[in-house]
Amino acid sequence: MRVVADTGGLVAAMDRAEPDHARFLGVVNSAPKVYVTPLVVAETHFILSSGGERDAAAAFLTAVSDGLFQLANPTRADYGRANALVAQYQGTMGRKRRKPGSLDLADAMNVVVAAQLGTNLILATDQDYRAVRPLSRHTAFKLLPWDDM
Repeated sequence: MRVVADTGGLVAAMDRAEPDHARFLGVVNSAPKVYVTPLVVAETHFILSSGGERDAAAAFLTAVSDGLFQLANPTRADYGRANALVAQYQGTMGRKRRKPGSLDLADAMNVVVAAQLGTNLILATDQDYRAVRPLSRHTAFKLLPWDDM
């Protein structure tokens, strides 16, 4: 089972004050492989540290450096695919906090990485993935921990 982690899902897994923290952390701890992109690592660390959760931010980077997560290394072509997805879904998403109602780069890259891994499992609080069609053979993404694995 390969899971691609989104920022919101990782923040929920790392910050004990987050709603459903235990459920998100349970996915991280039980999945054989959880993949993260550099974009998600940067966003997660920023959100945790800027939200006053410096210990959680440090624990997250320790988990990354200790190999708890598999690092996805996007190529130039992957950024091109992600850019095309951002353009494709421009203005089609419901309004989000501080986002203009579009698929952002980190989310788009998660879609690209999921296709490369042949998975539709996303650790996310972000419901926008429900409006995005996977680039793989799957018909829809499954959002963990909400949907069955």
